[in-house]
Order: sequence, then structure tokens, then C-alpha cells
Amino acid sequence: MDTENLRSFLEVATHGSFTVAASRLNLAQSTVSARIRGLEEQLGRRLFVRDRDGVTLTPAGRQFLPHASSITRTWEQSRQDIAVPDGYETLLRLTAPAYLWERLTSPWVAWMRAHRPNVALRLEGSFPDLAIDQLAEGLLDICVLYLPRPHPGIVFEPLAIDQVVLVQHAQQQGDWSENYIMMDWGLEFRIEHDRAFAGMVKPAISAALVFIGLQHVLSQRASAYLPLSAVSPYVERGEMRLIADAPVFQRPIYLAYPANPVSSDVLDVALSGLRALAAEWSGDQALALTGRPLAMSGRPLIG
Repeated sequence: MDTENLRSFLEVATHGSFTVAASRLNLAQSTVSARIRGLEEQLGRRLFVRDRDGVTLTPAGRQFLPHASSITRTWEQSRQDIAVPDGYETLLRLTAPAYLWERLTSPWVAWMRAHRPNVALRLEGSFPDLAIDQLAEGLLDICVLYLPRPHPGIVFEPLAIDQVVLVQHAQQQGDWSENYIMMDWGLEFRIEHDRAFAGMVKPAISAALVFIGLQHVLSQRASAYLPLSAVSPYVERGEMRLIADAPVFQRPIYLAYPANPVSSDVLDVALSGLRALAAEWSGDQALALTGRPLAMSGRPLIG
């Protein structure tokens, strides 16, 4: 059984979308669909059903899900056990949201190359819940995530506060609320959002992934609450603008790592770098919301 087929299955199952799965895997949607068909032919059972709400697992798909996850983790562990390049001391594996690459992950890679050039790095893309399981099973060393799920043996440490701001496409016509996608950042955000916009009609479209929100704003000339770290490049290029007088919400970012790591010295250096870079990045965000030349719609933004 091809593990790439299993990986495609897990992506579709997690996001309920062939389109999102294809984007995350950097594949054509037709390739993902072909992989799922091949997997279904191998198993002799249908794994997904499509309806107007997206893609959902069939009963057989739900039964197969934990087995697919276990198989891919076992394969990944076997592959990584022999993955340390010659001449390097050890391998350090990190996963973080993709849109934090420019602001956090890429600078951290440079930090590690400067401070521990003899440590090989592996950058993973993973789902928060799966990443925690991978940490517990020794398949990851560090995870940067938003919604921590308590797990024995895993330390969760506040890393930074991501500012979530209201943006609209630079060419959006009319009031921003007329074409607005509701981003679901969790219960606390929903409560604060409802309090801030008590008279607002519930938007017809909602999403929980930054990628979807970004693409919707750009393709549909819409508006949304999105992390400042994700929208800053678009605002600086004039493709989006901040909505004046809209409240700025805060979304905590956490570090997760094993309480008893195999190589504590290497992990300590890596964590120190992430903490230092996150502190610098947080300062940049504060400046961006107060004294920066980012394009805005109307009067200065207030928190």
C-alpha cells in the first residue's frame, strides 16, 4: 500500500476537502482524487461521500482512519530513524503553521544554522492533534500551534500573541460586512466577536483555516479577520487594507515539546531561538498596529 495514498486520505479526512488537501500536499486535485480512488480499489470499500457541505467519511472511512494514521506514523518513524545526514550530530524536527514561515520558522532555521550547525533540521507540516500524538511518540521534537490539547509528557508553553485584524480586499466595493467570511478561531474568539459586532447578521460563509480565509478574501474581494502575521505582506503590497476602528483580537501561540527529550541540550538551544525570535516578532506586530505605514481604510486602527 502506497503511503502517499494514505497521506492524501488523511489530508482529505482532516479538512473535508479535496481542494484543501491538494493545496497542502502541493498536488493537483486530480492527483489526490486518483490516489483516493486507488486506495478505495485496494480496500474494496468507499471511503468518502461528497455532499453540498463538502466531503465526509463513510463508515468504512471512519474505521480505516486510525489504521491509516498508525501506518503512516510507523513508516515515518522508520524513515526518520535513518534520516540523519552523515556528519551531523542529530536530527531536530519541527512543525509550525505554514504562514508563520517568513515571520518565525525561516529566521529560526537561520538561528539554528548559526548556533548549532552540526544539527540537521526537518520541517514538517502537520495537524495540531496529530502533531501532539507525534510528539508523544517521538516523531516530532517541537510543535508550534494555537490550540493546545493536554497530553501526558508534553509541555505547553506560551510563545507569542498573534494579533488578529480585520482586513478587506483593496478593491472591495461597499461596506466590508456585505462580503465577509467568518473565521472560526475557537470559542473565545467567537464570544468576543459576537460582543464586538452584536448587531451583525451571521455571515453565510465560515472557515477555520487561514489559507481558506486568505484565498477567499483575495479571490472574492471580501473581508475577514485574519492573523496580522499572515496578511502583512498583502497589506504592504496594497492588495488588502486594514479596517479602521475595528477591534484587534489576540490569538495565543504555543510551543509544545516533550517533557523528557532524548537530546535536551539541542532542544534547549532550539527553544531559546524560537523564544527570542517570537519576542522580536511580537514587538514588530505592536509597531505595525501603531506606527507603521501600512495601508488602512479610514481612521487609525484601535485595539
